[in-house]
Amino acid sequence: MDEEFTPIWKALADPSRRAILDLLRERPRTTGEISGEISSHYQVSRFAVMKHLAVLEQAGLIVVRREGRERWNHLNAVPLQHIYQRWLKPYEAQWAASLLRMKHFVETSGERQDMMTEQTTVKPQFDFMQIEMDVTLQASPERVFHAITHDIASWWDETCTYKRGKMILEPEVGKRFYEDCGNGEGSLFGTVTLIERNKLLEIDGHMGMDQPIQGFVRYELVPQGEATLLKFTHRAAGKLRAGIQETYTEGWTEMIKGRLPAFLEQSK
Repeated sequence: MDEEFTPIWKALADPSRRAILDLLRERPRTTGEISGEISSHYQVSRFAVMKHLAVLEQAGLIVVRREGRERWNHLNAVPLQHIYQRWLKPYEAQWAASLLRMKHFVETSGERQDMMTEQTTVKPQFDFMQIEMDVTLQASPERVFHAITHDIASWWDETCTYKRGKMILEPEVGKRFYEDCGNGEGSLFGTVTLIERNKLLEIDGHMGMDQPIQGFVRYELVPQGEATLLKFTHRAAGKLRAGIQETYTEGWTEMIKGRLPAFLEQSK
């Protein structure tokens, strides 16, 4: 039953491969970037780095996307989450119970208790969600970028808000992506953390999920002649409720592959 984890353990066994995952945890990187950084620290050849990347890809720990001659490598933390669920989470209650017993002993100066009728442990929970989708839009990158920033209220699904307010995105680093319900009421969905006009937009925030959640949304625009390839990513980590990946996948599919293309077509 645990044989499915064998490629993951093997991939994690090598320090060079762990270093590659650390790099990709910061941001996606091209194979050339990874080769340069890993080669300088571990004295390995570019060929060896390519073999390491192949092992990580086969284990499902990275996702590769090709853009022209460049190969972009993205971290896929889902297998690591599966290892956590299988090997670490079952023991959390035991560790927490031991720590609570030690805490109690210290705080009571070792006083003896004949009975402990009830003990409550707090079990930390960590889940991971990743949604990736590509869609070709029949509009220029400039038009698409304007649509996902200034015109987002025109195609955003109102059911994906708290109170069916108007979604507003302020396209500047440090500014808000939020629901405006009027009279100063609303909800903050995220904060713009990276922006390249007509190319890239990244937002950090819970994106409407129940907190505590750490979330990340990325819109990447790639010119395709007179069209634009939109590469969309949504990742979230924290205490995720059951079925949330299916819910958000359905919602993003409706908006990114349905409502946004329809809006661009209608607004020509």
